[in-house]
Amino acid sequence: MKYDIIGIGIGPFNLSLAALLEEHNLKTIFFDKAPRFEWHSGLMIERTTLQVPFLADLVTIVNPKSPFTYINYLREQGKIFRFCFKESFYVTRMEYNLYCKWVASQIESLNFSHTVTEIDYNEIHQCYEVSVIDLINCEKKVYLTDKIVLGVGSIPNVPKITERFSKEHIFHSSEYLHRKQYLKKGSTITVLGSGQSGGEVFFDLLSSRPDLDLKLNWVTAADRFFPMENSKFTYEFTSMDYISYFNRLPLSKRREVINKQDILYKGINDELISTIYDELYHQQMKEEQPLPVKILTNSLLEDMEYDENYTLKMRHLEEEKTFSVDTDYLILATGYRYEVPHFLQPIEGRLNKSQNDGTLLSSENYTVDVNDNEIFMQNGCVDSQGIITSDLGMGPYRNATIINKILGHEHYPLEKNIAFQHFGALETI
Repeated sequence: MKYDIIGIGIGPFNLSLAALLEEHNLKTIFFDKAPRFEWHSGLMIERTTLQVPFLADLVTIVNPKSPFTYINYLREQGKIFRFCFKESFYVTRMEYNLYCKWVASQIESLNFSHTVTEIDYNEIHQCYEVSVIDLINCEKKVYLTDKIVLGVGSIPNVPKITERFSKEHIFHSSEYLHRKQYLKKGSTITVLGSGQSGGEVFFDLLSSRPDLDLKLNWVTAADRFFPMENSKFTYEFTSMDYISYFNRLPLSKRREVINKQDILYKGINDELISTIYDELYHQQMKEEQPLPVKILTNSLLEDMEYDENYTLKMRHLEEEKTFSVDTDYLILATGYRYEVPHFLQPIEGRLNKSQNDGTLLSSENYTVDVNDNEIFMQNGCVDSQGIITSDLGMGPYRNATIINKILGHEHYPLEKNIAFQHFGALETI
């Protein structure tokens, strides 16, 4: 049987697509190698919240009448009144994960424990062949499709100088909760990275410090631990008005712009920064000696050694001096990066890639194929989609755009002229 759409990866973005496609008479199927839906399970730290409001769920922005809205989830679970009484637009990561699991449990087209190994193009039938291994039954099958939507997500960005050391004591923040129970009492722990995940991990360790007798370091190459910009005009940079403008820029200019936008998406929310400071203040008030906590800025990790414990070779970027930090554990809150999936290699010639570094480039309709109508990309084309490529609130809008493109007409009317700002030059003033 040939499918209209095959989705590869079942994270929030492709789950959103599957939910929206439930109302369409299309043959669809989705695959993910994981045994079940889990969203950042290693960072499901108690009471950590999303950076977007609950309205940025899987469907509401484009179809508030869908049965898969967060509000309907609350109603079905008998939780809507308590949520209203809480008077907060922001939900915890745990709540969001439970909501996504609830949606996934109702969609039959989702196939977990299935891994895609290869995609070929069948010239005779003019369609794609997707080879899939069922990890439970150890069976290989080939599925035919006209359209493919890639939602495999990104992978942890780990500094190369750390790769040669034991992963028992050096690990990415995405594994934090899976490793936390093995952290030894009385240890020195260093968190590298000053983004939201780094802040959440550091605060969780800081809160546990008195009971576990921990010594903590929080290190960043940035000149400060800065908050994410969250003014209303800044939010307009997540609008399609800005993305359309951004897409018109030359690739080199887009990359230059992205490098200047750290404050829009790489910082820490202001509430967490305040909470961390208040906890430091509270702990210091109860101790006569300075806290065994060092918070270091402008400090770049250049190398490391191991001899009973780990020695981090640092360079201060402003003073241009080198120094060392000893630690028992190193937690890498160093973000994520996109890697072109290996299963795309057989159809490499059909993909729209940068000639310089081979990264996939997407159109305004999120296609990454040279025919502009066959292979769509959810998350990973930062060069084309800008900094909101991984923004959860972007998911439904992007999926509505993808579905409209596949259907050949505007099934979902999408808002335009959202921003008050004009991002490009005016023709006349």
